[in-house]
Amino acid sequence: MNPKLVRFILSLFYIGEIKLAPGTLASFITLILWYFVPNIYYLQLIIILIIGMLSFVLCFYYEKITKIKDPSYIVLDELFGMIIALYMIPKLIPYYLLCFFLFRFFDIFKPSLIYKSQDVGSGIGVVLDDLISGFLTLIIVTSYIYL
Repeated sequence: MNPKLVRFILSLFYIGEIKLAPGTLASFITLILWYFVPNIYYLQLIIILIIGMLSFVLCFYYEKITKIKDPSYIVLDELFGMIIALYMIPKLIPYYLLCFFLFRFFDIFKPSLIYKSQDVGSGIGVVLDDLISGFLTLIIVTSYIYL
């Protein structure tokens, strides 16, 4: 597999190469694009599974070939975490913004378990912290909406 192609995908078509807040920009673009993905249970689940597998495999591969651990230009993991956070959330802007801000909070400050998850080696920790951040965001926002 071509390392330049892998970096192109991991950086989300070079969004990750932007110097100012690439993770936040990738998360916000994901938020906008996901708004147009219909709230069809299996459709969203399949997309999440595909992006998740791609994220884990490419991060594992990229770290193995480059020996670089969690560079800031890798933002495919932000896309993955953000779509988890938005899974089946009603298409209302306030809910989407709440997901965005909570996900960025968890991803930036990495409280407790999220911080420790980064220590998992072989590129897995790169994605794992975003998976946990997205899942926590989804639980909180879903609880807020439905409870």
